[in-house]
Amino acid sequence: MPGPGKHYRGNRKGSNQTHTLASVARETATSLPADSPVLAIFKDAARKLNERQDRHERLVKLSRDVTIESKRIIFLLHSPITKESTENTLTEAKDRMQKLINGSIKSIGLELEYSPAHLHARAVTAGFQEFIEARTLLSLMADKRIITYPEVQKELEFQITDDDSQRTLVTMLPQTDYMLGLADLTGELMRKAINSISSGDSEECYQACQVVRHLYTGYLGITGTRLLVRKMPTTRANVNKVEMAVYALKVRGGETPAPLLLPAAPAEWEPPINNLSDDEGYY
Repeated sequence: MPGPGKHYRGNRKGSNQTHTLASVARETATSLPADSPVLAIFKDAARKLNERQDRHERLVKLSRDVTIESKRIIFLLHSPITKESTENTLTEAKDRMQKLINGSIKSIGLELEYSPAHLHARAVTAGFQEFIEARTLLSLMADKRIITYPEVQKELEFQITDDDSQRTLVTMLPQTDYMLGLADLTGELMRKAINSISSGDSEECYQACQVVRHLYTGYLGITGTRLLVRKMPTTRANVNKVEMAVYALKVRGGETPAPLLLPAAPAEWEPPINNLSDDEGYY
């Protein structure tokens, strides 16, 4: 009779000879002949998985390069203060944007040319969103309008010339990434509005406020996109910040003369004149 707390499990003979799934698979694989069709199928599947993983890693690196360069372009667009510096900045930003399109973004299209793009969407979505944020900010500053999705997609078409043939390469930009990048644009417009107040350009602050409001109003009618819903609180916070800045500019700025809103020129430093003698007890 088994003792208390013990259960009879029958004959335990041979219990130490357990077979795991890995051991059974190993024995089966070694027993198959080299020209077995089953073994060839598994080898082909392993090769495809390795190629997919390698392609995914290359796309992650390219997406990181796109993100870094897009952030640098955005930082460049925030730097100008005068109209002359703005024109020079826009020219430089356009050149860098074109190099980015012909470089990393074109390489993404080459990687996905013969591969299903949806399998690697998560690898490139961060880079595409940052690219759209920089591209829309550039179009808004240069052309006073936001570039549309078909126009951006048209810019991502390339002519590839091989030995004696020519083909068209298209880097497909998901519409979801365009919408997510456009939602991030509200944050850059908020920063630009705040900076324009410090530089004395109140008109640009009003324009940025209107654009942010229109974007937020348009996004309120979009439902069913989980990633976009997550960005709505941040977008709403950007709208509040811009509206508060415009409110302060309207209420308090109207009481202040326009020259006082401009940043004052730094005065030259002059060393203090010490006329105190040691006899006056000054330490």
